[in-house]
Amino acid sequence: MAELRKDPILGDWVILAPERATRPFDHKQHGAAAPNLCPFCQGNEASTPNAVLTILREDSLDDWAVRVIPNRYPAVSVAGCSFVNGLSTSEFFERDAAVGYHEVIVESPSHESAMRDLSQNQLVHVLRAWRDRLAAVSADESIAHTMIFKNEGAAAGASLEHVHSQLLATSFIPPRIEAELAAGQRHFEQTRVNVWAEMLHRELAEDTRIVTATGPYILLCPFASRFPGQMCIFPQASVAGFESTSDADLQPLAELLKNALRSLDEVSPDAAFNLELHTAPPRDIRSASYLWRLAITPRLTGIAGFEVATESWINIAAPEDSANRYRRIIGSC
Repeated sequence: MAELRKDPILGDWVILAPERATRPFDHKQHGAAAPNLCPFCQGNEASTPNAVLTILREDSLDDWAVRVIPNRYPAVSVAGCSFVNGLSTSEFFERDAAVGYHEVIVESPSHESAMRDLSQNQLVHVLRAWRDRLAAVSADESIAHTMIFKNEGAAAGASLEHVHSQLLATSFIPPRIEAELAAGQRHFEQTRVNVWAEMLHRELAEDTRIVTATGPYILLCPFASRFPGQMCIFPQASVAGFESTSDADLQPLAELLKNALRSLDEVSPDAAFNLELHTAPPRDIRSASYLWRLAITPRLTGIAGFEVATESWINIAAPEDSANRYRRIIGSC
């Protein structure tokens, strides 16, 4: 069973999940599996746990477009399950069971390896699966934080080639999210303005890091990007939780996401990347001053000693330059 351990100095929780070391690897770097052996391909459903959500294709009552399944190698144990907590603890070295939800979103029945190659309509199915499962697990009152993440490419931590993303819901709020919530709440108490909305207003006025602002969304390269070429999609309206996104608003989001991934591939062909969907934690009163966002983080450079030691970041590319390159590509589409 996975467990939580609390840093005795900083108070941050760390998830220990040794079982994840046994998960299979079939990525190209390790020798890709043939599609007929891939557990995520259509026809191999018996190789995976039963789906907790299945989204069917519009033109079929039998064929699925997206499946969401429990992760066979979870970082956390299912929230609410019965178990014997045999973890010893002390006042100084604190530990607890790591409970929550860890799910895999299989993004296509076909053996695709790149999210950018999915059709816009297929991306809508993926976004709908993200939204609906985030809403479902957030209803569990033991859950304090939820997020969607995606590792595409071996350099980004992908183990399986078939396009997929993951949902991870935990009983604690990670330190960076806690810091964002606290900062947003302080700013709102002092100014009565949502700090994320103010940031977007100033970005639009300056217009040097905006890639595109179309429909209900803004795509930009953050002012203090931690990685070269990092992009973020924000809603133009002040919406704290992605779970409230309407079906109608999923269409333009899918189009913008596809264009963002295509532009990344034009600038840095076949670049590995991490995708993170941040949404307001359920039942946290500070969520009113939060704003959901979808971050795309290319893994063009490694994390070295300074970053590991300090959790501070050295970025070798100005976000203004990255935004300009992406803007030219999207503008020519």
